[in-house]
Amino acid sequence: MDIPHIPVVPISYTNASELLGGLRGQDIPNAWQGGLPFRYHIGPGPVRARVQVTDDRASNGTKPIYNTFGLVRGSERPEELVIIGGHRDAWGPGAADNVSGTVSVLEAARAVAEAVRAGHRPKRTIIFATWDAEEWGLIGSTEYVEEDSLRLARGAIAYLNQDVATEGARFGAGGSPSLRAVLRDVARRVADPNGRGSVFSEWQRVIGVVDTVSPPMTDPGGGSDFVGFYNHLGIPIADWGFSGESGVYHSQYDDFAWMSRFGDPGFAYHATAARIGAAMVLRLANADVIPYDYVEFARTMQRYVTPIERTLSLKGWGGPTLELRSAIARMEREAASFAAARDSVLAISGVNTRFDLTNASLRDVERALTRPMGLRSRPWYRNLIYVADENNGYANMSFPSINEAIRANDERLVAQELADLSRRFDDAARALTQARTALARTH
Repeated sequence: MDIPHIPVVPISYTNASELLGGLRGQDIPNAWQGGLPFRYHIGPGPVRARVQVTDDRASNGTKPIYNTFGLVRGSERPEELVIIGGHRDAWGPGAADNVSGTVSVLEAARAVAEAVRAGHRPKRTIIFATWDAEEWGLIGSTEYVEEDSLRLARGAIAYLNQDVATEGARFGAGGSPSLRAVLRDVARRVADPNGRGSVFSEWQRVIGVVDTVSPPMTDPGGGSDFVGFYNHLGIPIADWGFSGESGVYHSQYDDFAWMSRFGDPGFAYHATAARIGAAMVLRLANADVIPYDYVEFARTMQRYVTPIERTLSLKGWGGPTLELRSAIARMEREAASFAAARDSVLAISGVNTRFDLTNASLRDVERALTRPMGLRSRPWYRNLIYVADENNGYANMSFPSINEAIRANDERLVAQELADLSRRFDDAARALTQARTALARTH
């Protein structure tokens, strides 16, 4: 199979010292120097090592995997789905990666179930998932997305990912720009365990931004279970968590002893991640109109055009970048018009007002920015906004169809991809127009 064949395992610094300390040969570049107290070299030798690898591929090479699901059926729109999940497998004990994410999902499920028993059933269906075999290549979540793709493509509102939900006290978040506003609002309403204020205000303080500025949020690259939902189907995603200085990633040291002493003594940040999760699923499940922010989405997209323009200029190439900017600007205008109309209608709507056609059109906005044929380099990846760099499974690449054409040094293909993405932004703008038109019909 076309997969890596070199075994990889984290080791302690003591064992690393035995292997690296006596290595000679060429000096490494300064940027490669690690934290051990000697100068690193590339080799070869004179150190020699015998490595014995024991596995069970001969006796038990294929193993079953198991996803688990808890489902709360929606009272009004059961076909519309809000999904929150985290992977359950780990390379070692996995206290941070990903017991912390798993217990965040389970605690959010417990809180929602308690509300349902008290008579507060959400309007939309909520699915609480734990995925297996994430560490082996996102297998559990990918199988689910592919097997249930028709239902997800029709009705999924959002996927919320909990991967390494807690390994410290420093908050961070990211995902689709369309969901960032609602995630920030939830963070404003959840108290930070340090008692100084909300999660959001502490996030601002630690980052060092003024009160009127929102901290930066990360773009979705790859390497976690949101990939199938976003990169394959175009379902908006969000993730969040509390980070810190750990050094235990993917090792046997990521255990209860480390977490209870250093990562999150008292487990207060675990509980806070779960509070955010419960609030997010309920906010999305109960909203009369899905609270996407496509003004922020469009403004974020404009920032990705600038480096493309700079690269084309350096190469002396042409290309319809102005056409792409204009299409994004049209989407932003439509998004602003829709937001104003939505706020006006919601201010006067009755308790029984239905917004089914509006929400259906809103679900089409980011679906319009996917391409059924996928990327030319990787057809399974259909999303034309974000994808993991094909040379790095974690690093994000924005506008991948265009940037991969630039990497291939194909000027003609770059122009084609710019024009194609422009048309898709116009399709997204039309979906927003349809959502606004449907709003007007409710009154």
